[in-house]
Amino acid sequence: MKYRSPGNDGIVTTLGRLGARKLCDEIIEDTYYAHPGRRFKETDEALRLRKRDDGSEQTYKGPRMTGSSAKAREELTLRIDDWLTMDRVLKRLGFVDIVCVKKRRVSFALDLLRVDIDDIEGLGQFVEIELMTEDPSRAKLLIHRAEKELRLVEKVKDTYLELILKAQ
Repeated sequence: MKYRSPGNDGIVTTLGRLGARKLCDEIIEDTYYAHPGRRFKETDEALRLRKRDDGSEQTYKGPRMTGSSAKAREELTLRIDDWLTMDRVLKRLGFVDIVCVKKRRVSFALDLLRVDIDDIEGLGQFVEIELMTEDPSRAKLLIHRAEKELRLVEKVKDTYLELILKAQ
């Protein structure tokens, strides 16, 4: 689930009070690509090349799964050693980079939750909560508790890519 942040500093303070464990604090650049023969907007897919402090990765994001209030989708990620070479391979295959999303992300572990606190260049502050579980009722309970404790009220269904494209 993604939310507009009521203030990232307050979220960090609350997570500390709740005993969350800090996982990372990093700058991330996500470059998204258009497929040469397929319209990802219509198929609800994305191809992302991510540059981060500890290396790079390429991720295919499948269509959103229906039947849940949470945003769920298949994600296939591959660690890569050389961001620039992968960018060149994609472009030689006909892919075109369409947008770069730049953010500062601070991540925490809280119980079974991963909480990502993002400051997105040009968009503002957001909080993402992720939970990997096979038990939807447990997931709903944990996310509801986190929403209450962190005072998260404004859910955001769009991806950062969609938000930036709308803003342009």
